[in-house]
Amino acid sequence: MSLPVGVRTEYLLDAGRSHAIYTALRPVLSEVRRMLGGSLGLVGYRPRTPGSDLLVLAVDAPGMADPPLPNESFQLGSLPSRHQPSVLADLLLSSSLRPRQLLLRSALVVPWADEHGAGMVIVGQTRTTPALPQTTADVVRRMSANVRKTVSTGRRQGAVEINRDLQRAMKEVAAGAVDCADVGGALTTLLRSVQRLFNSDVAYLSLPEHDVDTFTFDQVLGIHTPDFRHLRIREGQGLGGLARSERHTVRSLNYARDSRLQAAPVAETAREGIVSAMATPIVVDEQVQAVLYVGDRKLRPYSETDEDVLGEFAGYATLGLKRRATDAYRRDVLRRQEQERLAYDLHDTAVRGLLEIGFAAERGHEEHGADPDVRANLASIAAAAERCMDALRGQLDTLIGSSSERTADQVVEEIAEASLRPDAGHRFTTNRPDSTLPSAVAEALIRIGQEALVNVDLHAERPAEISLETTAERWVLSIADAGPGPRSTSGHSEERAARSHLGVRAMQRAAEQVSGQVERLSPPDVEGYVVRATVPTRNNS
Repeated sequence: MSLPVGVRTEYLLDAGRSHAIYTALRPVLSEVRRMLGGSLGLVGYRPRTPGSDLLVLAVDAPGMADPPLPNESFQLGSLPSRHQPSVLADLLLSSSLRPRQLLLRSALVVPWADEHGAGMVIVGQTRTTPALPQTTADVVRRMSANVRKTVSTGRRQGAVEINRDLQRAMKEVAAGAVDCADVGGALTTLLRSVQRLFNSDVAYLSLPEHDVDTFTFDQVLGIHTPDFRHLRIREGQGLGGLARSERHTVRSLNYARDSRLQAAPVAETAREGIVSAMATPIVVDEQVQAVLYVGDRKLRPYSETDEDVLGEFAGYATLGLKRRATDAYRRDVLRRQEQERLAYDLHDTAVRGLLEIGFAAERGHEEHGADPDVRANLASIAAAAERCMDALRGQLDTLIGSSSERTADQVVEEIAEASLRPDAGHRFTTNRPDSTLPSAVAEALIRIGQEALVNVDLHAERPAEISLETTAERWVLSIADAGPGPRSTSGHSEERAARSHLGVRAMQRAAEQVSGQVERLSPPDVEGYVVRATVPTRNNS
């Protein structure tokens, strides 16, 4: 029976969501480690691919706080024999990706090999005593053969899992190309599919600008900082530029320390929190029409098999993306980006200036000793600032607003873009990131969230917790801050209270438009505030 196109019977390493090789080896390692009385068991492997590193296929180290990661590359302080078992003292294992070392006071190293590369089984003791017992030649032979057989079994099982995930992703992309009314919808489906394929923290897509040499990020999932979203990447620059230049998938396991990347946006990437990433070009009519990325906020040793899988997915990604349609979509994207830049500039100046005027007027109005006429004038100023602010925001919504539904993740991302302190470490969470919200609900929650987050940035020195919870009955958005911080003055809480009135009224009006409500809570015995917006799903479907 012939296999479907794109289906492979074996993948060299674990990749995507599959951990079949690691899972298959763990029981074998555990048995060997216990038999020899070691505190760590590890299976290493070096593929025959030119330039390949020595990788961790699996590790068994009960109680170890920070064990080596699957597919993490490492180096040995001593070079054991490639053909005979060795018993070594003070064997040092050093990660190639991070400042992490592991010293084995005594270790047994058993070499093994297959048709794709060579490896070793390392069983070691991190304590000075006891030393590892001597092993017979028969035990060593059985250990090597068992590991080789288990790796082969894990590879076959991994191929089943990876092929299944790829076929599912291919069907999603193909369905999106047929069902979506425009290229934008198809690209959104593409992004969600690749994020699920790798179970990654983020996924994003860049498209060319007018000069086609500079790419900008269009669609993103899990990205929170405006500085990263608005990056412009030229050919050869950073990870995406390298993928465009080489016209194949590239991976960066530790972006900040990757010496291959030229003029890389390291600072913006670090503020976004991305540590490991891959990028692949999407080629249509022999031209790179987009670059697709996946990434993680923790160290993730993407393997060369991950590269293969992402490259195969990129081949599926060209389904339905014809040159003419892609060019038209790119023009729309550029037009929208210009509108967004103008709107954000206006928001940064006019809207926030009106907020300051309104807050100052309200604070003066609340002062008990003020002249009645002065208080009346200040009240008029506050009301006028509020009316102007609402009118201007309405114009900005018209300029950048969208009538389409948004996912919960996209709502949180738009809230994050309003932050005055993108490096403050605010934490954004959703319980159902792919669930969709109606346009009116999404826009109301975005306005409420942005208003509350700006207030946090102005008056609280500590990071905030922003969460969006979706249930069958309601959407609940919460913005919690831990208070003004240790450097604040004694009058800070009174200033916050005075300033909050104007913002809360604006948030309440936004909630009322979708039959919701806003609460501003001060939890007992806890410094800071919680703004909670609740919108019912009934009458908002």
